[in-house]
Amino acid sequence: MVPRGPKPGRRTVQMPRSRYRLALMAVVALVAVISVVRFVGGSEAATGESKALPAATVTPADPPVLSGGAEQPSVDQEPVDQAPSDAAPAPAPSPVLHATLSPGDGEVVGIGMPAVITFDRPVAAADRPAVEERLTVSANPPTDGAWRWISPARIHWRPAAYWQPGTEVAVHSDLRGLQVGDASGADERTIHFRIGDAHVTTVDVATHQMTVTQNGQVVRVIPVSTGRSRYPTNNGVHLALEKSRTVTMDSSTVGIPRNSPGGYLRKVAWATRLSYSGTYVHAAPWSAGAQGERNVSHGCINASTADAQWFYNFTRRGDVVDVVNSPAPPKLSDPGMSDWNIPWEKWKAGDTA
Repeated sequence: MVPRGPKPGRRTVQMPRSRYRLALMAVVALVAVISVVRFVGGSEAATGESKALPAATVTPADPPVLSGGAEQPSVDQEPVDQAPSDAAPAPAPSPVLHATLSPGDGEVVGIGMPAVITFDRPVAAADRPAVEERLTVSANPPTDGAWRWISPARIHWRPAAYWQPGTEVAVHSDLRGLQVGDASGADERTIHFRIGDAHVTTVDVATHQMTVTQNGQVVRVIPVSTGRSRYPTNNGVHLALEKSRTVTMDSSTVGIPRNSPGGYLRKVAWATRLSYSGTYVHAAPWSAGAQGERNVSHGCINASTADAQWFYNFTRRGDVVDVVNSPAPPKLSDPGMSDWNIPWEKWKAGDTA
């Protein structure tokens, strides 16, 4: 039998075996891909619905850290309430009682000057004896004297009679460890002062004269005008409290409206203060015609500019100014008039304010 040969006009090409294998592997891979696609999208694609895949879980980045080690919260982060602390709040500090001593340490003062202690809070009457036990006054030469409460926060020590010139005085306050009401004493203070020459001035309201003495000798007689009948100058012993080169006098501070017939607002010169209620010796050139003749002031002691300046320079704190022949009694509630207008026997009895 004769084998059949190729038909005329046809050409047979044989593929190498290696290429055949590669082509077969490609066909198998293609079939696998098509199968996967049909498996995933089959029924859902037919209905037009799709099912989302679960969202990936994202772990947020750690919050930034401040230089001190504390975490810096992000803008979107809700504030976190801090748990209350179990620690009890710190107790409020207990009040402290402080004392201020006067006159100034090393000051030279007049023969009427008391030792003054001012507290920064009122002292109840029941606590005052214990406070007084912590206060001492010593003098050379030895001088008899006693304390008296002028107000709940102020106590004065004065001798039985005016100080002897040249006396050296020491005032000591030791409040440490002392319980005064709800306050605890914390201060220990000492001052020293010396008594200068005896300056005593007498203002006679009736004669309109002011007589100034030093150690018993008259050094100057000054014509003055004191308070008119509606505003009389208070009688009694005053003390020089302070001095000011100029002071503004305001009638409203003593109950007289500025726009009333007796009102005023005026700056005066060479003012020596005699009371806390506003009595001064000062220059009053506007009343020069009345000085030595009649009383026209609102309670102050008016003098010429030259005389007021001389008195200002002559006077020191604690000097005595005694007003006589006035119808107005002294104001014992005024620290400038309380010390020497209370009889000694009553003073040393320790009556409290």
